[in-house]
Amino acid sequence: MPRSGRPDAPPESTTLPVGRWCAAALLVNAGRYLMQLRDPKPDILLPDHWSLFGGTVDPGEDDAAAIVRELVEELEFRPKRVEKFTEMTILLPFATPRLDRMSMFVVPFDEAEHAAMVQHEGAGMRLFAPEELAQEKRVAPWDLTAVLMHARQATLFRSRG
Repeated sequence: MPRSGRPDAPPESTTLPVGRWCAAALLVNAGRYLMQLRDPKPDILLPDHWSLFGGTVDPGEDDAAAIVRELVEELEFRPKRVEKFTEMTILLPFATPRLDRMSMFVVPFDEAEHAAMVQHEGAGMRLFAPEELAQEKRVAPWDLTAVLMHARQATLFRSRG
């Protein structure tokens, strides 16, 4: 049994490819997060689930440039500011396991910018309060984690002292 205690976990000595992804936690002034409803195509990861906007990091591209490019491509939105919030690497337990590294950014926008957004990917978009998003049955778990971490950071990440 691998050291993780899970009989199906890959051995620690196994080197898995790490995919580079980026995502954005898009805030509006009321503390709500803009989420994308993924297309219901069975050949994509998490079809018909709510997720943050974002995508892959191209070779030679840094994470911040990638998220700006993705937002322009997906929403015709060029943010004034992007701020890295957190990063996580997760093991996706496919038949052939895969590690994905995800960089999460906070990207503020106002009502006028929201009204001007034109969605080019996904089946829809919607603003969610964090508590409302947590009640959704179909939401990308890593995106929900990032939204809840961001929304609750004042209590989760108080300095010890």
